[in-house]
Amino acid sequence: MNSKKYITRIVALALMLIALSTMSLSAEILLWDNDNYSTINDPEGAGYVGCEYSLEKAFNNMSLSYTTLSYLPTNLDDYDMLFITLGHWCFD
Repeated sequence: MNSKKYITRIVALALMLIALSTMSLSAEILLWDNDNYSTINDPEGAGYVGCEYSLEKAFNNMSLSYTTLSYLPTNLDDYDMLFITLGHWCFD
């Protein structure tokens, strides 16, 4: 199996497990967009999108409540889970 596909499947499985636990707990999610406004070309045809795009799309598809911020709040007490985008790295 291609290593990229393997990594993608592991990440997708981890997100699904996190999402399932989040749905059952009604956890508040913070998506910290900390990638210096990096963009990637979406292979599904959305054009150039921010690195947070796929996470937001996944959260929306799972009907999860989340907040996306470009800064890290000083108080994180309102959030149960934190996702951070740090840009991208090309392995090719």
